Amino acid sequence: MFREIKPSDNDISIFINGEAVPATTGEPVAAVLLRQGIMAVHTSPKNDQRGPYCMMGVCFECMVTCEDGRVEQACQIYAEDGLQLYLPLTQQKETGK
Repeated sequence: MFREIKPSDNDISIFINGEAVPATTGEPVAAVLLRQGIMAVHTSPKNDQRGPYCMMGVCFECMVTCEDGRVEQACQIYAEDGLQLYLPLTQQKETGK
């Protein structure tokens, strides 16, 4: 569904839940998630799945957990080689919550 318009020579790897994912230096992490087919990253209080939506930091639907424990909007953080991210939705499934 999503693809790069112009291939880049700045290929790096970021890690989502420990799995290496290709990215380009400086691209929004939300774009990487969508290109990988990850449409939902957490659930709402009513258990509805939520994921990247506005791509400009307004809706707060793309919240991800960084390696250091910070919770950030995926559309507001940029891919750097070795970046480690954890998706709250996946963690909920693993713990059974």
